[in-house]
Amino acid sequence: MQKIVNEIDVALIGGGIMSATLATILHEIDPKLKIHLFEKLPSFGEESSAALNNAGTGHAGNCELNYTPEKNNKINLNKALSVCEMFELSLQLWAYIVKNDKSIAPETFITKSSHASFVWDKKHTEFLEKRFKLISKQPLFKGMTFTKDAQTIKSLFPLLIKGRKNNENISLTNYEYGTDINFGQLTSILIKRLLKNPSFKIHTNEHVTKIKKMNNGYQFQTQLGQVHTKFIFLGAGGNSIKILQNLKLPQAKGYGGFPISGKWLVCDNQAIIKQHKGKVYSQAETGAPPMSVPHLDIRNINGKQSLLFGPFAGFTFKFLKSGSFLDFPSSIKLSNLKEILTVGIKNLNLVSYLVKQALQNHTNRMKHLRKFYPEAKSSDWELISAGQRVQIIKPSDGLFGKLEFGTEIIYDNNKTLAALLGASPGASVSAASMLEIVEKCFLNKNQEYRKKLRVIFPSYGIKLNENPSKLQTLRRSYRKILKLL
Repeated sequence: MQKIVNEIDVALIGGGIMSATLATILHEIDPKLKIHLFEKLPSFGEESSAALNNAGTGHAGNCELNYTPEKNNKINLNKALSVCEMFELSLQLWAYIVKNDKSIAPETFITKSSHASFVWDKKHTEFLEKRFKLISKQPLFKGMTFTKDAQTIKSLFPLLIKGRKNNENISLTNYEYGTDINFGQLTSILIKRLLKNPSFKIHTNEHVTKIKKMNNGYQFQTQLGQVHTKFIFLGAGGNSIKILQNLKLPQAKGYGGFPISGKWLVCDNQAIIKQHKGKVYSQAETGAPPMSVPHLDIRNINGKQSLLFGPFAGFTFKFLKSGSFLDFPSSIKLSNLKEILTVGIKNLNLVSYLVKQALQNHTNRMKHLRKFYPEAKSSDWELISAGQRVQIIKPSDGLFGKLEFGTEIIYDNNKTLAALLGASPGASVSAASMLEIVEKCFLNKNQEYRKKLRVIFPSYGIKLNENPSKLQTLRRSYRKILKLL
């Protein structure tokens, strides 16, 4: 029998923003918890959390039109409101960290950046105006503006109008208090802060693939020997699906993953970059997954500004950017074969879209960009790879499996395991997602934790959209700390 070298309270599998956030919350409410993080790569925050592997948008429903779908002439605001409430919790956590650690400069990971939605045809302009009239009445979205005037749009985002031949049926909403976030840098800040606590340790180059259920927790093999933990969090991206399959967790039966790759067009021409200040989103193409909503963004990465357009999607067999082409085929089991096959049949338009995206050349990608920025020159833009996203495939009540766009947390019966699956809005709502895990898996052990959570999250247990005065007061406070006013 191999020696168990570590008896710990919490094991975190995957060194991204989710694990860093969960560890941060847990150590704030109980510094004595023995928490260890295990990362496959030589460093942490290198997969989906890395700056160029995600949009860097603080997703809050301001500009993401897929968060406000229209059906039967009615626009549903529920997702936008929900995501915005969750993003406010992220801001509160980050402000709490900055306030209590004067060595952290917030501008190194978060900056103010306008969030705009721009459309250029009659149908979408009618939708955008209708959406604005509804959403601008909500306290969470107070301050959003709408215009159809080309000169006003040009004054805000010159690249959108210069060279545009037809300025009819164009419109734009704008929210100037949006954010640009370097989640890779934020992950690094959180983990370095955690390392000041002797009960927190990181283990890199540790590829955990199999865990074993024990009577009082879970056990798995590392380079140092066996590790036994009372609680385990799987935040390893698409690899979490494979770990759950190896564990044969009943709650994960029928689950699979649909991997989608991403690419950006990037411009480093400072003369062009100076003309665009913010993030401009539009409507996704027919058949496109939500992560492929096109946007033209200014990104602040390690003190340098770049202009990005995309993402362009494609199909890949990899679950992680550093993964294997066998990831997807090896994840197909008898337990999820029906779901994967039926999802493929039901979403042939998505498969067709991904194939077309993958086969695009630079000329075709530039055509898409010129819908936003008519005067874009091919020589100013180059293609780079973004991160991998694994959309959830899950059982449904009917014959077909369901392709889930979003994030989901799976728990075991005893609430000693939590696994995060899915993609957008992901990192932006990391605080709310990890707070859910704390509530379900830790609060019953110590009610004092709840009091500490209210210090970290001033709006804990409150819907800010239903409390406008409290929303205004709290927003002013934590946005001032984060230098976002």
